[in-house]
Amino acid sequence: MDEPLAQEILDILYRDTGTHRAYKDALADWILDSQPHGSPLDGIAIIQFLAQHQPDILSRLKINTQVKEEIERVLDAIGHK
Repeated sequence: MDEPLAQEILDILYRDTGTHRAYKDALADWILDSQPHGSPLDGIAIIQFLAQHQPDILSRLKINTQVKEEIERVLDAIGHK
């Protein structure tokens, strides 16, 4: 994968017309509120947020061929299934 996991996840979610705007807005708000300005986004933190607050979105990402292997590795590492 050429892009960092966080960027890849955001690209997939924001291109997906099936992802409700409210979910996209909630994720954007969380990023603005919790991620350090000017620092690269933390893919693990995004996955943890999705697992906790938007599990249906995470489930859709887990079957996306672009990111599913990396997401599974992160979920295994944080002990989440």
